Amino acid sequence: MSTPGARLGLATTLRAALNAGLLVGLVVGIADGLGAGLRTGTEGLVTWLGCLAAAALIYGLVWSAVALLFGLALHARLRERDLGQRFAAVCAPVLGLGLFTELYWWTRPFLFYGLPATDPKRLAVALLLLPAALALGYALVHLGRRLPNALRWAGAALVPVAWLGGGAFIVHSSREAAEFGKLNERTRELPNVLLFVCDAMRADKLGCYGDERVQTPRMDQLAREGVLFERALVQAPFTGSSFGSYFTGKYPRRHGFVKMAADTRMAPNITLASHLKSAALLRGGRLEPTDYQCITFMTGAISQASGLARGFDAYFEAFMGHDLVDVQNPWSVFRSELVLSIFKAKLEQRLTSTPVADEAARWFAEHGDKRFFAMVHLFSTHTPYDPPQDLRDLYCDPTYDGPVRVFRSDHAHAIHRGHATPSEADKRQIADLYAGGVTHTDRQIAQVLAALEARGVLDDTIVIVTADHGEELGEHGVWEHNHMFQSNLRVPLIVSWPNRLPFGRRVSALVESIDLVPTVCEWIGLAPPFEERLDDQGRNYGALDGLSLAPLVEGRVDSVREFSFAENGVEMSVQDLEWKLVVPFVDQQMNVFSLQGRSFESLESLASSKPRLFHLASDPGELHDVVERERPVAERLFAELQGWDASMPIPRIEIVLSDRDREEHARRLRELGYADGIGRDVAPSKGK
Repeated sequence: MSTPGARLGLATTLRAALNAGLLVGLVVGIADGLGAGLRTGTEGLVTWLGCLAAAALIYGLVWSAVALLFGLALHARLRERDLGQRFAAVCAPVLGLGLFTELYWWTRPFLFYGLPATDPKRLAVALLLLPAALALGYALVHLGRRLPNALRWAGAALVPVAWLGGGAFIVHSSREAAEFGKLNERTRELPNVLLFVCDAMRADKLGCYGDERVQTPRMDQLAREGVLFERALVQAPFTGSSFGSYFTGKYPRRHGFVKMAADTRMAPNITLASHLKSAALLRGGRLEPTDYQCITFMTGAISQASGLARGFDAYFEAFMGHDLVDVQNPWSVFRSELVLSIFKAKLEQRLTSTPVADEAARWFAEHGDKRFFAMVHLFSTHTPYDPPQDLRDLYCDPTYDGPVRVFRSDHAHAIHRGHATPSEADKRQIADLYAGGVTHTDRQIAQVLAALEARGVLDDTIVIVTADHGEELGEHGVWEHNHMFQSNLRVPLIVSWPNRLPFGRRVSALVESIDLVPTVCEWIGLAPPFEERLDDQGRNYGALDGLSLAPLVEGRVDSVREFSFAENGVEMSVQDLEWKLVVPFVDQQMNVFSLQGRSFESLESLASSKPRLFHLASDPGELHDVVERERPVAERLFAELQGWDASMPIPRIEIVLSDRDREEHARRLRELGYADGIGRDVAPSKGK
């Protein structure tokens, strides 16, 4: 029965709502925290308890605010009820809503994963989950009211304990990271290093590489004031493997990230970031773990979970919904996997087209006075090609009335499978959208460099601009990447370090992505990384394959290597300054075979597709295969490729083909006239 005072008690309703919000925050925070701890590998009882308490605190703040709004909305209907009844009336729907957010988020991998939240299928899932979660919330509150008073009071007492413990844990966890990168006697004269990796950006689409249409003023300026490498080549035409080579200085079959597959993880290797924690200084002494702040700003196309970011002290992953995560701070790592944190980050990132550049510029504006190695991974030249409107207006034909407004990866797959055929106007539109992405990338580079310039540290920073691979725009009947054409393998490489590197130098010699690590080490004044890591067959996984480019830049030598090597899941290539040979190593039954002990002639009869030879000097677009006409050249290059292949510690035949490799193999077989490749063809994707 209600009391007369209850009829006017808005304060009573708000008190009930606040208590309900605190309890829901405790329950949902601990439930979500348990999952976050398992995903992040949280270790130690104290750390577990501290993280759970901190999660309860954060969720308590949020759900208290929600509950207070519910209380205000329901007050007119609750005026006849006592405190306990008001508490139950608010707690049940708020708890149900909290459970719904958890269920909706964590069922994504199983129910229409990858679809946006506004997709009709995802909305249908929401319509099913919401009433179920609300019913569960009402049931739990009903059961809770039947618990003994002692248990209910014990549960209520957990709230202030969690808040006090969680707050103390958050403060304590954030102390150590502040020491990273502070200048000291070891690092005061050393440079910063800033590496821009522009995903899927072709070299020939930049002004400084000869494109007179696409506007890239900031990269052009870096090239004018620094060093441009005209023939920079990657070791694999896809992201993970290529990043592995940039970070370790090793070929893919030494660092171990060899497949284009979502679940691939690189084995433990010394990366440039981890090397900066203990590298020997050439002048004597060693770096200490806190001397360099190593930080990476990523889209999520590569991630901390891939093993590629080993040694970085902090990381930002836009696609994953991760704010800047401090690796040394257990709460920061734990918090990154909480639904509340992911939702907040994704909401903020929806409000900008440049989340990675924004975060990097913000960090440099606040911490640019530290000694740092930073990597900024930009994505505007990767599918989907969807530049801002002003760049569409700059490049796209205003009279185009075809279907291509955005070019996505599933569109490329539909073309490869024969389910869509772009017209010439469509192809021009796709190329124009890509051009917009190139200029958008240039703007983001300018944005980040402006933050460093404002801090007055740009002159103390080695700035490197490159790409993990290029991109096919239909020139050879294929799209995107993971192809062995120069459009995929040749990338921009521009380095600027004011007053330390030559001004406006262009280097025509062959250089590779594996050369980045030893080059940066020499410029900083560090011994390059090396470890003797042998397996039971005596194969060394620790050796460095790259060579320092410093002698080349300084003009002391004309070249550092005669040949460049690359591979994807089904082919290998070798090239020098004049010629390029591409050979397959998969037969028609989709079996990988070894190149060792084989003649060039036997390769032609065994492989699923024939080797291809291009005279790059006269045919840079690789339009004319001359393997039959230039047989001696092909056999000479094949012998070099065999030697390189034999030197890799991971034999090619030990690598299982990924699904993408099998799809590419089937596509090539179809081109050669086989009906549907080998086995069942892949189901079609939605085209344009």
